Amino acid sequence: MSFTLFGTLFINGLSMGVIYAMMAMGLILLIRAVGILNFAQGELFMFGAYISAALVLDFHLPLPIMIPAAMVCFAVVGLVFMFTIYWPLRKASYAATTIIATMGAAIVLRELAVLIWGPLPRSMPPLVVDEGRPAILHLGDVPLQWQNVLIIVIGVLLMYLIYLLFEKLYVGKMMQAACQNSYAANLLGVPTILTIAATYVIVSILVSVGGYLVAPIFMVRNTLGVLQLRAFAGVVIGGFGNIKGAIIGSLIVGLIEVFSTLHFSAYRDVTVFLTLILFLLLRPQGLFGEKIKDKA
Repeated sequence: MSFTLFGTLFINGLSMGVIYAMMAMGLILLIRAVGILNFAQGELFMFGAYISAALVLDFHLPLPIMIPAAMVCFAVVGLVFMFTIYWPLRKASYAATTIIATMGAAIVLRELAVLIWGPLPRSMPPLVVDEGRPAILHLGDVPLQWQNVLIIVIGVLLMYLIYLLFEKLYVGKMMQAACQNSYAANLLGVPTILTIAATYVIVSILVSVGGYLVAPIFMVRNTLGVLQLRAFAGVVIGGFGNIKGAIIGSLIVGLIEVFSTLHFSAYRDVTVFLTLILFLLLRPQGLFGEKIKDKA
């Protein structure tokens, strides 16, 4: 394998791994904050791509206006999702009720996207264009699409900021503690509904930005949500409940997926999930596995 081909595949795999890591990080944040495994994460990702396409293609907003408008829309989607799916069922006697509700929400979001924007895929322009074509960055002899480079830069920056918020800053730890023990939070005067809402908003923005970034590569379609399966694989490989593990596991998934196209292009999904099965057999706790404590 030539260095040029290796470099191109490596960056492509890394960019897809970052996309999966953004979804995986959102999954872990919801698990740690509210104890819910969200099976509609991929559909929130897909909805982010559709909303971005609507703002760019239908409303023709310039980038400086489109970005804050998109963030507001992403936040609203997160709040609507929380108040329609999680909040009414949070005290259900059957523990899996909310998880099952997210499965139903995934179907509803897919059909809603078709109802609003139609069944045909939409083509999104890349963030950097050169004479009407995706711009190419040349690092020596290695040609890289600017879109993939920006995915890595923007995705890593967002995940780092959210990691700092939840792992290093007092307000992030307070948010997690309040969500996990609402009774104690209320005694201390911390409004639980606001902390949970903030978590959903952050997760929705994170995954929706991922949908926006990947839209120029895969086009905007209601099947984009299937990419969450790779995010689930990354979570399991990295270690369920561990943010660092979810990110590293997702990067591994992205690299395996891209490099497998060299010899098994028709079976790249098979390669990814065979790797997942091997981890489940040989190291079920994942690379950085830790026990997830029950929600208080």
